[in-house]
This record gives sequence, C-alpha cells and structure tokens, in this order.
Amino acid sequence: MEITEFEKKRAANLIWSAANNYEIHPGFRVYDEDGKADLYWNCIVGSIYLHYDWDKLYAFYTTFYETIAQTMYENLFWIAMESAAYAKEEKERPVFPYLRHQYAERKLENLHPGMRISETYSDMRADIILMGHLRHALGQPSGLPDEVDQKLLRDLEIGADLDTDQIIEKLKATYEYYFTYLESKRRKTQKKHFTPSFSFFHRRKRRPGEGDQELTPVRHLSFGYGEHMSEYGGQEMDQAHLRVRFSQYSSQTDEGLKKYIQTYFGLPALSEAEIRKLEKNLCTGNHEDCHLHITRGDYTKKMAEQEDYAGVQRREAIAQEKKNLEAYHANEDTCRFAIEKLTERIRNSMLVQMDDQVVKAPSGRLAANRIWRQLTVADDKIFDKTLRGDNGNLSVDIVIDGSTSQNPRRETVSTQGYIIAEALTRCQIPVRVSSFCSMNGYTIMNLFRDYGENDRNRNIFRYFTAGANRDGLAVRLATEFIRKNSADHRILILLTDCRPNDVIKMKSSSGNYRDYVKEAGVEDTASEVHAARMQGIQVICIFTGEDEDVPSVKHIYNRDFVRIRSLDMFADTVGSLLQRQIRSL
Repeated sequence: MEITEFEKKRAANLIWSAANNYEIHPGFRVYDEDGKADLYWNCIVGSIYLHYDWDKLYAFYTTFYETIAQTMYENLFWIAMESAAYAKEEKERPVFPYLRHQYAERKLENLHPGMRISETYSDMRADIILMGHLRHALGQPSGLPDEVDQKLLRDLEIGADLDTDQIIEKLKATYEYYFTYLESKRRKTQKKHFTPSFSFFHRRKRRPGEGDQELTPVRHLSFGYGEHMSEYGGQEMDQAHLRVRFSQYSSQTDEGLKKYIQTYFGLPALSEAEIRKLEKNLCTGNHEDCHLHITRGDYTKKMAEQEDYAGVQRREAIAQEKKNLEAYHANEDTCRFAIEKLTERIRNSMLVQMDDQVVKAPSGRLAANRIWRQLTVADDKIFDKTLRGDNGNLSVDIVIDGSTSQNPRRETVSTQGYIIAEALTRCQIPVRVSSFCSMNGYTIMNLFRDYGENDRNRNIFRYFTAGANRDGLAVRLATEFIRKNSADHRILILLTDCRPNDVIKMKSSSGNYRDYVKEAGVEDTASEVHAARMQGIQVICIFTGEDEDVPSVKHIYNRDFVRIRSLDMFADTVGSLLQRQIRSL
C-alpha cells in the first residue's frame, strides 16, 4: 500500500484548517487502511495544536521510544488526547460530534472483525481499550470485561478542564500505575530489542547504530496508520516548506484534487480552456506551480450531501452564511444607518466630481448675457454646454480575504463588504464583489456579485473562510479581470488582514525558491499592488488585521488604507478614503 503525495498534502491541510494555523509543522498525520488521509483524526491532531502546547506533548511522547511498552504508550496517549481535544471542540464546532460518530461506527466495524473481546487479550490490549473508547463515543457501555481496564479507560478519557502540563502529569501517573513506565528511570533500562507487530507501508535504509531494527515514518497504531515524521526521520511537510509541482502528479490524482476543490468551493465559473489561459498568463514568476479556481459558489445537491471532508466543509460554509445574516440582523439599525451615511458621503464627496457641469463653449445653448463679448472682444464662447457626468466611467471591485486567519472576523467582514457594496449600488456605481483564499496549491476566487447584478448584494453573506491566502496572486487575478471592463476609472478595494501565507513557494529568476510567508509574501503583494496602479487602477485597503501587521499594510498600500475599529465610524472612514481616491483620478 502506498500513501500518495496528494493524501499527505490533504492530511496536512486538514491539520492546518483545524489548528487555524498554516505555519505549524505537523509532524504526525493519520491515514486509514486504504492510505487515505483520515478526516476525523487529522482534525483532532489540528485541534491538539490549537488548544495545547505541542512541543511539551511531543517531548513527553518521545520518552516512549524503544521502551518495552512503546506501542501501548503511544496508542493510549492518542486516545487521551483525542478525548481532550474533542471535549474542547464539541461545542465550538458542530461538525465534530458528527465526524466522531461516523468514525467510531466505521472503526468498530473494521477493528479486528469477528474478534471477541475476551480473545487474545494480552496481545491486543490497545485495540480492545480503543474498542471500549469508541463505544463510549457512541453513547454505549465500554463492554470491557476487565475492571482494571475499565478504570484505565476512565483515566484516559480526559475532559476539557486540563491544560498541557496537567495532561502530561496525569498520563505519567497513569502509565506508572498500570505499566512499567518511569520517567525518572533511564531510557536505556526500559529499552528492548523487538520486532514490531505492526505492518510498515514503507521501509527506509538502516541508520548507523540501529542494528537490525528498521523504523519507518508510517506505523500501524490501533486507531489508524500514523506518520511520525520527525521522530522516525521522515521529512517534515508544512505550510512554509512544501513545494508541489502538479505536473508531476498522475492525471487521476490531479482530477481528484480538482474534484475536491470543486466540492469544497463550488462548480467552476469558467471553462477549462479559459482557466488554462489564465494560468498560463498569471501563474508565472513568483506564482509558478500555482493553479486557479474561479467559482460563483454554485454546487449540486449531490456535492452538498457528500460525506467526505469537502462535503462536510461545504455544509459548514452554508451554516456560516446563516451566522453572517444573523449578525447583520442583530445590528441592522446600525448597519442601515452606516449604509445611508456612506451613500450620502459618496454622493457628496465623490460623485460631485462627476456631476453634470455647464461650461462656456462655441456651441450649445445661447447665453444672451455674453453676446457682447463676441462683438467687442471676439470671444466666441457665448454658448453654454452641459458636460454630462457618467457614473459608468467608474467601477469598483471589492475583494475580501477569505483565509482562515479571518475566522474571528467572518461576520464583521461580511457585513463590511455588504455595507460598501450596497452604498455603491445606491449611487449607481458598478461594483463587483468576490473573496479569495488558497488551498492545496489552488488560489480560489469566489464571485458573489458582478457589476450589473444590483440585486445580489445579499450573496456577500455567503462569505466563509478556508485555507491560506496568496495575496499577490489574488491581486494579479483581480487586476486581470478589472482590465477587461470598459470603465475609464477603476478602484480595487481589498478587505484583508495583510498576512500573506501560502503552500507553494516563490521561484526567483535564478531558480531558487523562497517560502511564501511573512516578508516574502508581503513584498510580492506590494509588487502586485504597484503593478495594478501602473495600469491605472486605484488600489486601497480596508485593514482587518492586528497591530503587529500594521507595518505590512503600510508597506503594501502606503497611505491608501484605513483601519475600522467601530461600525459607527465605518461610513466616515471609508467615505474619506474613497473621496481621496476619486480626487486623484
């Protein structure tokens, strides 16, 4: 059996999404019997990173290595951590009880079929403890016949009230009570030479001093196949250190990834030929090896009902739309006032530049009070001519950062996007609104409404967050679309926290690669913003991030940004920014 690079990437992405952090180094990943990334367990691993100090946990975990009961200690460690992480997430993420129930049912069916719990008890103790734990997860009695193991299971099923240090101390005490584990005992006195009873997916060459034992990154544990990357010499793969060339994938893997992205974000809005053309033109330089997915968030009923990770996440996105609308309605009076005030501010401060103007001209409507100028000073401008203002000469694109770093602000950001779009619509200014994020090497742009779709501003509440964010490529893509409209004056507004971070590295002209994070990502985004401005597009930012990212937003957008601290100040702040931009057109 082989674990493909696609499944390794998917496992890592599940962990990053659950951890809300694309900068961690997931040194442990879980796969099922078919070598597929396990949905539930990788989410659990990500949740452990989110709620606990993984460095401390890992330091404790390494004390099991080459001890007599190593496999038992590892299995029980993960049962305990699954219990703790689930207790933390149960109420915060409604999908977790569903995922846990599905996993427990499936695992119980496949966990040594036909084995009675009284058989081979000593050889399969870890599996039997897991069996009792899975039954508890389904609301059933554990079924463990041994009272000692019943008590052991109760000690392992840790709740949400312990912190990292307390969990480690509890597990130490548990191992010392039930087994031969002694932290104070030198590891070499606990070692044994043994041939593991589990299967290997891959073997690696023996290291000096390892004798006949061959360790591998992928090992069979009671709950699945665990990839212990840093412990057993596997190469770490994380958001900042992964580079994938999709051209090296098989067509089946590539199609599987496309299907995954489509199920997650929606059907493509452009044809294959159009996407290939865009990728050829845009996915170059710093964005080589990247792919694009443009969608309007449409999906079939079958896609929404799929039980895989993408299907579950799609249902969570639908639930997020409801939360966004509820948040808006909870502050509807304030929001409506902000819309009206911003509308008035735009009309008074911006559109005055484009109002009808009466000028003196050699033709037009005769101005009788100026006839004398033709006769005395040979001035032929004795007519009044009206120059019509044309709001159609101005277009505005709103592009919203939809990465997981925006999770705490989802409801606020969707409301802000809606307020701006609604005010511009009332001023009869063509506006287009979309969001962007990146996942598994794809930069996804989700179009909520296009220029002429004035009745679709409510679609902005379909905004949800996922994955990472390749800001530079998003600006490049938005610029490409904006260039194709016929407006004389064009404004691009980005709602972002200015924390570019993506899985695909940047390729320099010399062929070297750099991680698309921090300074490199900021520099690339600043370069794309400058390129857009050189094409006559005014680019401004509504900053949604934290204090630590203020230097980044200044570097990328110079003075052309605002930070909204209160919805009461939204109309005045955004109105002033737009006014400054229109004066420079």
